[in-house]
Amino acid sequence: MSHTYQDETSALSGSTATLKPLRDTQCALASESTAATKPVSELPYTSAPPQTLRDIRYDIGKETSGRWLGAMPIDTFLDKYVPATKEPLPDLPNDLFENFLTGGTKVQRYDHFITAIRVWMPHLDVVNTSTKGEIVNKVNLKTDISIYNRVEGVAPPDRTDFSRMELWIKFEEDKDDAAFQDPRDGTEEERLLAIETESFTPDTDKGNEARGQLAQYAGVQHSLQSWHFSFSVVVHGDHARFLRWDQSATVVTAAFNYRTNPRSMAEFLWRFNHLSPEQRGRDVSVQPANLTPEVDARILGKLGIKDVNIPLYKYEVPGLAGIGYAYGPRPPLEDHSLVIQRTHSLPMVWIPTKHMSTRPDSCDGPGSPSERNIDPSTGHDDVEEGWRSEERLIYMKDTWRFLSDLPDVEIKAEHEIYKILHDHQTPNIPKLVAGGDVEGGRTQTRELVNAPWLCVNPRISLYQHYRLVHGIVGRPLFKFECTKQLLTAVFDALQAHAHAVNCARILHCDISSGNIILTDEGRGLLIDWELAEMMDKCGSEGGRTGTWPFMSANLLMHPSKIHTVTDDLESFMHVLAWMTLRFVPAIELYEDVFRAHDMVMFNQRFVREGRSDRGGRRKRRAFRGQSYPSQTYKPRTPTPLWDLFSKLTSPFTSLYDPQPPTAEARKKIDIPKSEFDEGIEYLSCQIRHYDSNIERLQSASWFIITMKAALEERKWPTDDKFEENLPIFYDYWAQRQLQHWTRLYTESVWENPKHNLKRAASPISEPSAKRRRISPAASGAEN
Repeated sequence: MSHTYQDETSALSGSTATLKPLRDTQCALASESTAATKPVSELPYTSAPPQTLRDIRYDIGKETSGRWLGAMPIDTFLDKYVPATKEPLPDLPNDLFENFLTGGTKVQRYDHFITAIRVWMPHLDVVNTSTKGEIVNKVNLKTDISIYNRVEGVAPPDRTDFSRMELWIKFEEDKDDAAFQDPRDGTEEERLLAIETESFTPDTDKGNEARGQLAQYAGVQHSLQSWHFSFSVVVHGDHARFLRWDQSATVVTAAFNYRTNPRSMAEFLWRFNHLSPEQRGRDVSVQPANLTPEVDARILGKLGIKDVNIPLYKYEVPGLAGIGYAYGPRPPLEDHSLVIQRTHSLPMVWIPTKHMSTRPDSCDGPGSPSERNIDPSTGHDDVEEGWRSEERLIYMKDTWRFLSDLPDVEIKAEHEIYKILHDHQTPNIPKLVAGGDVEGGRTQTRELVNAPWLCVNPRISLYQHYRLVHGIVGRPLFKFECTKQLLTAVFDALQAHAHAVNCARILHCDISSGNIILTDEGRGLLIDWELAEMMDKCGSEGGRTGTWPFMSANLLMHPSKIHTVTDDLESFMHVLAWMTLRFVPAIELYEDVFRAHDMVMFNQRFVREGRSDRGGRRKRRAFRGQSYPSQTYKPRTPTPLWDLFSKLTSPFTSLYDPQPPTAEARKKIDIPKSEFDEGIEYLSCQIRHYDSNIERLQSASWFIITMKAALEERKWPTDDKFEENLPIFYDYWAQRQLQHWTRLYTESVWENPKHNLKRAASPISEPSAKRRRISPAASGAEN
């Protein structure tokens, strides 16, 4: 997954001389969120026709299945998440909400509600925003009531403004709650029945859309601000619920009647009013940049951003605290829930603290030695001096990394993986600058999976907010200047992979086109080792990892399969094929419909509720028929790369052979060669060919030798650079094909007992490409 773009190790001297300004589009890029994160706009891994707002909300509601933890008792929620204040709550009139429930139009009733609650929020501005929304990704989104921080002398926004919002309140039009249904009498039997039937979150169109709308609002608020968690209120009729959002799940309280029991509403809002920013969930490691106009302009220029009105922020980097800050814009918005928006990577500008030119009200200081990146083994500061004195362009990865709460499962942070790789002198990877966990950024919902009030079967994991910085910005792989450069980059990445496997005993587990990048010299780097595993522990966490279009057919067909070197080698083939079909110009006879048909192979996905998604059948069929990646594609400019495919993919023909040599067949050839007849000789040749191919798939050696020979011995064109030539109607056509195959697969294959494979540990159907290993024990009540 394309989280960070970096330069090769040999070019990392700390100088910014080789860094080039980025284009506008590059500055707006965010990597797909893994587990999965969403593909960048210029690198469409998956495609779908234009969606209506209802479709978007329905999809968001479905992707959050199993992530709504309720129904938490009100008092438990308040005590756990909203600490009490020493200041006494104002008196509560008995008829506090009578005007809201009975009088006037919808807008007038919202004004009555604001009048009732405003006394509990003296430090905040409460605004009726039901008629004035904010355009987000071309959609007008409106929260009914928006609550903003009060700023002396500054009027609050008179509309929905997610970039300033502290809390939002949503009123459901129907008195009945479509999103959630509490057990009727609250008994243990009713609670267990709700878990069994998943009735707390009704799986209906209306229910999914209602939950999707709530999750959409929370996702936008977190995208336009920096939050570790946040709160909101949902009102339906004379009942209400409180919600707490984080990257793992959403805690939902039991519904309560605020008309007859206004104290619960009052306690929540009064306590919220007195919370510190950190207690409300703010990530205080991100602040407005507050720079002088000259420095603002310099940063925008380095990032290649032409819009001078884009606000800039400063980000603290774990391991570099007190030395300086990373400056840049916020990541782009996504039409996904928080459980999908886990990873963003952006180019930033690093400015050392002592060179910082801020506005007079800034109070940045040099930081104490204890704040610096001290190596605990030596007691010395291990940050290069250039980071204290030089302004430079960097790439920062901001993610929520998976944690395990099992004592026998260790999940290494990505900077720890890089340290091991560098200790073993792994080539063609970037030099790590710094990385670490962001303070206060650990999710808390995982601890609720055994709560006595829980009415759902939770599917959540533990995550930690994390940042990683590299000192160079490369360019995406699809910006290759010729097909030889494309193959060279993949060849370099394959060498890095082989060295990591053979020397460091680390398996990457997420080979994709976004995780191989190009340096200024046209060489390749293998990046994003977040999902990498130590070879001696591969499979210890269960499930599969990777970026869907580039995962092996075996992993897609068998979600519980242990990830192996062979799977990564196949992923390299999918990277080459995907990049070729998507970006290498084809002959005119290769019509748009043929390209659309070929590209569907990478996105093929079969879905059934409650099971892990499956795919890979068309990949397997192409390998078996020796027609990978296409029978109709021909490059416009003849290139050895296309001829090389038949050789590089030949071992996979044996891997997916429907009738591999049997034990009986091997016994037949276990005789002296002098006794071979014509039939036995033919059988022997078949078995030797099969064994040779399978042996080639056990390491990268044969692939490296084959690629190196092709790069050295053949004549390559120099003018067959990338071309963004995906047909416009591919989106619609591909979606139709995926729907067709999904329907056939659901109706036939899933009913066939021999295809009833073991369920993978992570059953969530995530639209993002990245998928994280989650052990069965660490995934709550999953089966």
